[in-house]
Amino acid sequence: MLGVDPRLLLVFELGASVDVDEFRRAGLRVVDSSDERLIVAFADDPELADFRERIDALTGGVPEGGNSEPYAQFFDAIDSIRPLGSQDRVTPALASAVRERDDDRLRLNVECWHPDNAERAQEWMYEVKAGIETAEGSVTDTLINNSAGLVLLRAYVRASRIMEVAELDAIARMNLLPQPALPMPKLYSLSVDEIPEVRVPDANSAIVGLVDSGIASGHPLISTAVLASDAIGTGIDEDQDQHGHGTMVASLLLHGNVENAIAQGQPLRPTCRIVSARVLDANNDFSVEALWENDLREAITWCVHHDARIINLSIGNSRSPFSPPRQMSAASVVDTLARKLKLVIVVAAGNSRPADYLDGISEASSSDYPKALLDDDSTGLLDPGTSLLSLTVGGLTDAAAAGAQSSHETLLRQPMGKPGWPSPITRRGSGPGKAVKPEVSESAGTLGIENGHLVSNDPELGVVGANAEAGRLLQWSVGTSYAVPLVSRVVAAVATKFPKFSAELIRSLVLASTDRLPFADSLEGSESERLEAERALVGYGRPSIERATESTNHRVILVAEDRIPVDGVHIYEIPIPSSFMSAGGKRGLDVALSYSPPTRVHRLDYMANRIEFYVVKGLLLDKVAQVFAKVAQDADGNQDEKMSSISELGSKQVKLVPASQTRSRGANQLGRKVFHQKLRESTDSPMFLVVRNINRWDDESAQQSYALAVTLWRDKDQPELHAELQAILEAEVEIPVELEIEQ
Repeated sequence: MLGVDPRLLLVFELGASVDVDEFRRAGLRVVDSSDERLIVAFADDPELADFRERIDALTGGVPEGGNSEPYAQFFDAIDSIRPLGSQDRVTPALASAVRERDDDRLRLNVECWHPDNAERAQEWMYEVKAGIETAEGSVTDTLINNSAGLVLLRAYVRASRIMEVAELDAIARMNLLPQPALPMPKLYSLSVDEIPEVRVPDANSAIVGLVDSGIASGHPLISTAVLASDAIGTGIDEDQDQHGHGTMVASLLLHGNVENAIAQGQPLRPTCRIVSARVLDANNDFSVEALWENDLREAITWCVHHDARIINLSIGNSRSPFSPPRQMSAASVVDTLARKLKLVIVVAAGNSRPADYLDGISEASSSDYPKALLDDDSTGLLDPGTSLLSLTVGGLTDAAAAGAQSSHETLLRQPMGKPGWPSPITRRGSGPGKAVKPEVSESAGTLGIENGHLVSNDPELGVVGANAEAGRLLQWSVGTSYAVPLVSRVVAAVATKFPKFSAELIRSLVLASTDRLPFADSLEGSESERLEAERALVGYGRPSIERATESTNHRVILVAEDRIPVDGVHIYEIPIPSSFMSAGGKRGLDVALSYSPPTRVHRLDYMANRIEFYVVKGLLLDKVAQVFAKVAQDADGNQDEKMSSISELGSKQVKLVPASQTRSRGANQLGRKVFHQKLRESTDSPMFLVVRNINRWDDESAQQSYALAVTLWRDKDQPELHAELQAILEAEVEIPVELEIEQ
């Protein structure tokens, strides 16, 4: 924000979405933007005066000799223009905290405008510091980087005084930062007496098999949930954790965010029960004396014999990142077992080292690393993270700041990435056949940068969990290993609530629960390039227990399971609620599909068949069936002919993101569509979901099981849809809504 005078700022309130580049092409300097507003900076008073003349020209109507009002199209999207105010300087999260936490002392980052003059920048920083202290707040550190145009203060201010501070013209933005739930003394010295009561998990809760370094089964956070443990790995005689990795993984699986769980002080009830198969030694490595794939197979089988339907694999082979096109050995073992034993297996994408893929470490690395991570040949997924029948988990960072638990909170230490960004230690897809991998992502922690060096020993940047060593109950670390149990926790919650659901349906519900993480919007490139980068690093997004297990008034989940013949087509009708046909807000459709085809590691076509799905609107069922019968007949294995036939649907095909060609490369698929305009009965109804099974090398008489989770959602301030859909489905329960076409 270099060279900005806060007196020369205007806020544009937008009534429609406008590309920021349109404002730039009009000669305006946009210094901040969102879907609903932009902040525009002017260089001086004459430039501001010139802009006001353009406003006057717009309101003056069509000039003599002209055909239209000047700038009319540009200004159509603008509802109002006003000076920058205090409400514009606080983020939505901070504004919410101001309303709800009146007496709380909040931790803030306060960013100031930079006048492009070092001496003046320091004056503005001191003015803001004085204003914060006048409001009975405190400033713990300040940072000025003149070349980057950065003026930053770390401050603590009571919520009731925030808007008073926000009146200061020199402030550009005030952002709420999280405060660690447990201060440093608690992290180091928490005693058993200070841990809330840990209750026994429900007797009907899901059983998860942990294949890892073992567990410290007597740890107070996990002891109530342990059903069995054994040493499975070659040369390993002791089932207890001698490294600490498996114990931390277990605590995250059972309690989620351990730090918050303990800080809340309420009794803890583990989400599931666990059985532990130890395959890693005290150094967290596999035995060098035997094939680790055999140990992995034996460990998973042992877990299944102890009634586990879910397997957590927070492990991987760091020696050989994925190099397309052929599947990796351990992944093929995992896929075979997942299909044969009807398991949901959750695996790690693996860890990478920023020092290996970055040319050097600097302040710029904190925002530039995603591109380097994508471009480096050595950052591919680790085996078994390429398993196509598993859910592969990438790592996210949730750190908005660093150093709060240090003796001196310093702004010199900055976290790599922003909340919701891929962790710099994660690995990137895609998987075999360019399948979307990882499919989901969760918290893995991040690293910090301070004075040109990487920082890894900051608890605020890491994930907190149980410690296996005697004398200290908690530890923190960084890695995709710790993202995996957070996803397995969602899987376990679905399996507990719906114990009769298949592994494929559970996977579909987890996919359908994901929130998209649009970090790639800040990357360079076309929209398709940015979306591809997003999928390669964070997959479809972050899953949630609530979204995977519950419908709400404004979000309804419909599910189906079936078997489809080779080269067969199934057609389902999607009910369209009247809320989708009312104006205002957004409405959306998400479709998740999972299946478990036969696989062969020695074939380039690794999966025996390929299932894809499409959504069609505004055509009668007979016509939809006719079109896809022709698609199957014309294609005959030819992708170009198939796509030509489908393209004949034109506007009748609902374009889900990503497109079928991308999502159908994997066994776990998700397509999304946001409708910004209301649907119309005449052109958009009825709506059908078409599922098609394409044979590669499967037996011609084969039947492939699959599962669907279809989500219909509406903005919360718009008409509800749950009750209406429930009534529609109950009324039509006797009406067949599925059509099967066999070739």
